[in-house]
Amino acid sequence: MSAELEQRLARLEGRLQELQDREAIREVIHRYCQAVDRCDLDMLKGCYHADGYDDHGFFAGNAHEFAEYVIPVLEQIDSSCHAITNTRIQLEGDRAACQSQWSVVHRMRSDKGFTDWWHQGRYIDVFEKRDGEWKILHRVIANDFDRWLDTIDLPALMSAALGKNAVVRGCRGDQDLSFRGFALLEHRPEKPGVDDLWGPFAAIAQGSAS
Repeated sequence: MSAELEQRLARLEGRLQELQDREAIREVIHRYCQAVDRCDLDMLKGCYHADGYDDHGFFAGNAHEFAEYVIPVLEQIDSSCHAITNTRIQLEGDRAACQSQWSVVHRMRSDKGFTDWWHQGRYIDVFEKRDGEWKILHRVIANDFDRWLDTIDLPALMSAALGKNAVVRGCRGDQDLSFRGFALLEHRPEKPGVDDLWGPFAAIAQGSAS
């Protein structure tokens, strides 16, 4: 093999490793969101090194202690939904500096139905690869926007209106569809189309406006 070919292969291998590292880091960032939304303590701890640090504002300290604190707190409200965009990763050996934009809705029950605390900001992270596995070593959140919205219990009203055609509801724990993997293929209900899909929405809108 020529020296030139060896150099090209070495560059390709380096690039491949970089792409694998970037994808592994993104996987952890996304897994974190699933863990907090499904209130899965073991999954959440698995996103951090045992000596990792997290500053969420309302908690700052050891990341595994943060996980043990925040899961029971999240279980006190109806649901949460974390979404991630604009992840940027700067690799330097076995460490990576990352920034990801998050949008989170925390849904709390109220006299009107629900109050949604919708807030947005960024996870500013340092990841470290140990024994071939990337995990969060240091996380600080930066809060950018907040909204406080009152809403009716629309999912319950729509479920009642649509009956067997109601959309599958997400839930906490391993009963959520996301844990089924390929067993999802067993979910095959047959439902005829709803004759008047928008009618129930119009009725709810009229009722909430009156």
